[in-house]
Amino acid sequence: MVGIGDGAMMPQAVDSPRSAHASGQVNWMLALLMLMILVGAIAGVAVALFSGMPTIALVIALIAGAIFAGVAC
Repeated sequence: MVGIGDGAMMPQAVDSPRSAHASGQVNWMLALLMLMILVGAIAGVAVALFSGMPTIALVIALIAGAIFAGVAC
């Protein structure tokens, strides 16, 4: 049977995986995407408030805040 024997409970030597970092281009594209989301969220909140829809403005602000919180974590 598998797992039964003299060396069954011995820890196995495992190579740790190498951590990979994103390239500079990926970081710039992510920064550009986040900037566009920020500008779009601010514009969306402003348009919704000037149109008399504060609930929609709050929803837009909450979703944009969740996106930024998700990226920050």
